[in-house]
Amino acid sequence: MSKYLTLAKEGLVSKLDCPMDQGLLMSNQDLDDKIYLYCLSCSYKMVLGLELYEKMERIIRDRN
Repeated sequence: MSKYLTLAKEGLVSKLDCPMDQGLLMSNQDLDDKIYLYCLSCSYKMVLGLELYEKMERIIRDRN
């Protein structure tokens, strides 16, 4: 996840902006190992589904 966000900051992949205020989204993992994105500017939080996570993995793999 952090690799994808780094590539997004460099403009190499699509950015993941907050749909509420277009703020920067950060990633984290909860105690149940669920990965989620959260906004630094507001209370937005989104749990990543398996489909989106696998899509991001493919993008990173294709860039290497």
